Amino acid sequence: MSDAIVKRLGTSLPDPSTSGKRASSFGFLVVFVTFGIFGGWAALAPLDSAALAPGVVMVQTFRKSIQHLEGGIVKELLVRDGDLVKAGNPLIILDETQVRAEYEVTRSQLIAVQAAEARLRAERDDLAAVDFSSMIEQDTPRALEAREGESQVFKARRNSRLGEISVLQERIGQLHEQINGLKKVIGTKGSLERSFSTEIRELKELLAEGFVDKQRLLEQERNLDKTRAEVADHRSEITKTQLQVNETKLQILQLNKDFNAEVVSQLAEVQSKVFDLQEKKAALEDRLSRVVIRAPEDGMILGMKVHTIGGVVSPATPLLEIVPAVSDLIVEAKVSPNDIDRVEVGKSADIRFSSFNSSTTPVIQGRVIHVSADRLEEQDGTPYYLARVGLTEEGAKRLGGLRLQPGMPAEVFINTGERTLLQYLIQPATDTFARSLIED
Repeated sequence: MSDAIVKRLGTSLPDPSTSGKRASSFGFLVVFVTFGIFGGWAALAPLDSAALAPGVVMVQTFRKSIQHLEGGIVKELLVRDGDLVKAGNPLIILDETQVRAEYEVTRSQLIAVQAAEARLRAERDDLAAVDFSSMIEQDTPRALEAREGESQVFKARRNSRLGEISVLQERIGQLHEQINGLKKVIGTKGSLERSFSTEIRELKELLAEGFVDKQRLLEQERNLDKTRAEVADHRSEITKTQLQVNETKLQILQLNKDFNAEVVSQLAEVQSKVFDLQEKKAALEDRLSRVVIRAPEDGMILGMKVHTIGGVVSPATPLLEIVPAVSDLIVEAKVSPNDIDRVEVGKSADIRFSSFNSSTTPVIQGRVIHVSADRLEEQDGTPYYLARVGLTEEGAKRLGGLRLQPGMPAEVFINTGERTLLQYLIQPATDTFARSLIED
């Protein structure tokens, strides 16, 4: 009976070898299904791809470097690092002594030559007085002095010229009087000549009748010839005197011509000086206006390099920098050359600011606005491409009350597209395989 029971129990218990096979098959099935699901997910499920780049917060308009064209000696320092300034606020005042002296000398020279120019214009146009209305200054002591001096010169030169002309004109009048006197003498001699001619004609008739002797006739003929000779001499003298009149008139014309030529030549020279002095004066006024170095825009003073009153500032040397107060902040990220093929303008980016609490600071959205055309190198020779990432409107809103400062560090994740996990895993192998084919 016991044998029967044992036999019956033996037939009802599972075979140990068969049970092990079933467990093994089930395990293989689970592993296969798991790897199949994972493999399908790895091959088909898209994952976001991003290029990680360290960055620094910068102002988009960059810092403004303040320089001075000519340099000079520091007279006053009105700001220091960290000061906030408005556009137009004075920053540094340079000593103006030398420039001011040059300006005053040039100004005085310009007033003098402008007064001379006005006087020469009046002489050229033969005016009775000088018109000084074109001068840059009218009632200043220097202008009044210049006007008075040139007026005196004008009167002296005018009186001298008019005096010479008056002498010549008086001479012409005297010559005309001589001519008129000679003409009167000729008229008298003409009457005498006619009288002698009549008497001679009558004497010839009486001589023919024997009433007079021939000696008297000859005497009257000699008187007639003498009178005619005297008239001829007077006419010749009138001609010579008229030539003297014409020569004197030519002297007056030549005097005016020479005077006008001299005036025109001097006027051209003076006008050239006026132009040069006006240019020099304008340049000195510009230098004087820049003695006070002013802020070009609102911002914060940074990097003061001038600290000594009386110190010498070299031309075009940076004196300080201004960080613009109103400017969009961007992040300058250094992209690895291995990732640059997938980074381009317009790509979206996620920005993390490590200066803030990572648990309370959200990821800020940005967008690539610039990528350098060529790679750059760090001081240690590490290559990189510079990418500028600007904050989107949504990203700026997510900052909330957090305030970004230039120089803050940041981590930038530039979205470069989607790839599956399988592509991530097999890319190194495919790249190596491709290179080996090229080498072969």
